[in-house]
Amino acid sequence: MESPENQRYLPGMVLDSPLKLEYPLHYAVYNNQQNDLKELLANQSTLEIDKMDPRGRTALMLAVTIGHFECANLLLESGADASIPNKEMWSVSNEAVAQGNEEFVQSVIQHRDFQRATRGAQAMKRSLEKLREVPDFFCEMNWDFSSWVPFLSQACPSDCHKVYKKGSSVRIDTTLASFEGTNWVRGNQSYMFRLSNEGFAEFIVLNHDERVAVVQELRDDDILNEYRQSPGAMDDRLSNTISTTFIDVDNIGFERTSRGFLSWFTSGEGNETVDGYDCKVLNASNVHLVTKRRYDHLSAEARERLAQEEASESKAVASFKKMMSTNKSDENTRRDLFAEGLTAEQYLDANFEFEPGCDIGKLREVVKRSNAFKATLWMADEYPLSLHDQIIPIVELMAVNSPHFARLHKFIRLQLPAGFPVKIEIPLFHIVSARIAFQNINAPGKHVIPIEGRDVLIEDEAFSIPDGYVIDDDDYGRYGITWEDDDDRNNRNSQRNGGAAGERRGMARHANPYSEEMMIQMAIEQSLRESSSSSQDPRTEVQVLQDLMHLQQLNASESSTSSDTEFFRAIRDSQADEERRRREEEAFEEEIRKVLELSKLEK
Repeated sequence: MESPENQRYLPGMVLDSPLKLEYPLHYAVYNNQQNDLKELLANQSTLEIDKMDPRGRTALMLAVTIGHFECANLLLESGADASIPNKEMWSVSNEAVAQGNEEFVQSVIQHRDFQRATRGAQAMKRSLEKLREVPDFFCEMNWDFSSWVPFLSQACPSDCHKVYKKGSSVRIDTTLASFEGTNWVRGNQSYMFRLSNEGFAEFIVLNHDERVAVVQELRDDDILNEYRQSPGAMDDRLSNTISTTFIDVDNIGFERTSRGFLSWFTSGEGNETVDGYDCKVLNASNVHLVTKRRYDHLSAEARERLAQEEASESKAVASFKKMMSTNKSDENTRRDLFAEGLTAEQYLDANFEFEPGCDIGKLREVVKRSNAFKATLWMADEYPLSLHDQIIPIVELMAVNSPHFARLHKFIRLQLPAGFPVKIEIPLFHIVSARIAFQNINAPGKHVIPIEGRDVLIEDEAFSIPDGYVIDDDDYGRYGITWEDDDDRNNRNSQRNGGAAGERRGMARHANPYSEEMMIQMAIEQSLRESSSSSQDPRTEVQVLQDLMHLQQLNASESSTSSDTEFFRAIRDSQADEERRRREEEAFEEEIRKVLELSKLEK
């Protein structure tokens, strides 16, 4: 592209200012110049359709934010990416819902899901083709979930994923099948990714207990109309809060851990042996898990309904949520500068500062909750696997269908310190963390035959559907890949992806089993179980679950009040114990430091 000094115009649009020249699409969108926008989009070879403006918005995001829906539809029809968020991490679909225009929300979601399916299929195919070029291998990935909430760690699952890779085929064996009712369901399942005879990526779920195989071909030649949402799904979006959850790592830093008071005697840098490999232990500081919720689009009726639902929560849940919201803040806006006459030149000028609480577009009503975490890495200088070439492509494949793999994928794509992360501990939600460890690299076993050196032969049989398995089209939507936003997966508890595409692909319709709301429910349930067990209460499991339902409905009985009090007291005592241990450790190190200083003075 020519420099601004030499380029004076683009076809169909006179560019009479540097900012108009630099951001022609944004300029046309801001001024709702639909004819100019059409001319620009007809000559896309000279334009970057998804370019960000100085305020962190693509032209599509800008059009949605200020309600220029015709411009937004022109951009969508021309292939503008509907998945790119703004700098506040709101997606295009979030902003569309905030506008309250059901027909337009339908269009945005339809284009977004179509784009994700098409690009996702292409990306999966590229990942499998890339894996063909790297050595075959076997490894185990141990996932251990934990929480600081009493009883919740006991309810959190652990699982070992066995990973087989040969050529362009990948298989992952797991025993954690799903979450149904109030129980984690253990099963014997395998997820397989391979290329079909036609060259498309295939996703296969083998249910070894039921001897069923579900095969989903991921094509990049689908039709847009197949991704139209059902009316019920639109109603659900427009009548509930908008939310987004993400890990904020903008200011992340890595530092070696120390060995407590031993750091006063030696360098004290933390090293541990993990699965036979010497690892540096590093803490990742300034890792924030952020959840935002928006209310500005809700009607008075919807707000009243949500208020009633919140009022009906048990004291335990209400107290728990209040405690989790200690770092709560708002990102409300009080002035719409676009409505007040802000010009395109002012908006696109990076040096033109907005006053605090001011922005363009509909006034936002946002509650933000942020919790700081210290992720931990165990990094080995020498390791038989390549993070970039072998592990990241497989994690990327699994991330499409697994929320916790998606979080791991986002984290390991950061600029990590040198080495291989043999073990990683990262936050998944505000109350749940996961520790992932790689082990048993190329260990002999089923489908794995050692050959020369560290190499292995992975049997072809591992990537075939066994004889006698029934091929299932998954009408009930228990399996399958979906292309929704994280907030869609985490917060939809009714229909998830309606329409022909959702039914044809068997997209899951149940709530995400790792959502925080579900974890809170499990914690309360486990609290009741522990209480009944310790008192030798003869109640059956069904009766315990009925008590939980009564507790949630805020029955004003003595037993529910007692359960609430015991649960909240357990949480409070757990936090107090942790704080006490921390103070004792700090006091001990301070005493050691003083002793060493006195020793130096005496010398």
